[in-house]
Amino acid sequence: MKRSPFLMLTWSSLKAYFRNRGAIFFSLLVPLMIMGIFGLINFGNSTPSVNIGVVDQAHNQVSGRIISSLQGIKAVKLHTGALDSERHELQQGNRDLVAVLPASIGQGSTAITAYYNQGNPQNSQVAIAIMNQFVDRASFAFAGISPSLTLDTRPVQSRNLTYVDFLVPGMIALSIMQTGLFGVVFTFVQWKQRGILRRLMATPMRVSDFFFSQLATRLTTVALQIVVLLAVGLFVFHFHFAGNLLYLLIVGIIGGGIFLAMGLAISGASKSEETAAPIANLVSLPLMFLSGIFFSRSNMPEWLQTITQYSPLTYVSDALRSISIDGASLWAIRTDLLGIFIWLAIAVVIATRLFKWEVV
Repeated sequence: MKRSPFLMLTWSSLKAYFRNRGAIFFSLLVPLMIMGIFGLINFGNSTPSVNIGVVDQAHNQVSGRIISSLQGIKAVKLHTGALDSERHELQQGNRDLVAVLPASIGQGSTAITAYYNQGNPQNSQVAIAIMNQFVDRASFAFAGISPSLTLDTRPVQSRNLTYVDFLVPGMIALSIMQTGLFGVVFTFVQWKQRGILRRLMATPMRVSDFFFSQLATRLTTVALQIVVLLAVGLFVFHFHFAGNLLYLLIVGIIGGGIFLAMGLAISGASKSEETAAPIANLVSLPLMFLSGIFFSRSNMPEWLQTITQYSPLTYVSDALRSISIDGASLWAIRTDLLGIFIWLAIAVVIATRLFKWEVV
């Protein structure tokens, strides 16, 4: 029975890929390492806190009530000490506010002096608001007056998303880009330099079989990366996955085609690895840091948000994140899919124009 040239080429290419330690390192282990580091740091998942120093010169019931109330707030890191030491900590930036409870507190109308950190106005204003709240409460209690207005708080069950939930889809998108760019660029440049591509053209092998086998190999590794990174996110970092794995694979594979075509274009325009590496980095680094992989693009200036919303990696990462976190369907992310297909068409046209079988 005659074996399919396409299947044979695909199988050989898969074996060669998994024997290439460098390709495995950059396409899978590097995203895993980055996800591990950022996942352990867990940016944005810690409760914001303010540092408040209290100088208790009264040591009476009213001052004790204020201090005990402040100690019960999770957002407050409370420090007590002498005036000189607390003001020194404030000047060193270790306190957001230092409140002085005078000896006359509780004996009539008394002003509480609060020194705040002018260099950190955001935390200082939060600390001032907290102190005002508890000073008012202590004043009402001391005067025996019931507040005319009270706040009735009621809990509502909601999603408790963490930074890891934002990070994992971004790392999947990053690994897809790494595979497409670096997995293709260096391999094809080496083959061109060694004359392997030229010799392959002299064989009865069809060009379509060769290219489709390379495409199948890379997209198979993309699917494997998605599964591995998703599994690590789920079982190690407790990623809250609410979507459909099949949708995730479809978007990842289509998005992978963009960067495969980019990799072919770069390898076609490069005569050696020395010229290919800077070009690949010139493409990948801006995409990596400006496409919402590690942090939300909402933190960028508005003009930069407008530009980066059209980048190929933004479309891929946003689509993966919508599927993973929001449980979105393919129809729900049709805008991102349209952007992905447009970039795929652009990348294929550029790759067709630039790719060459040998060094010119």
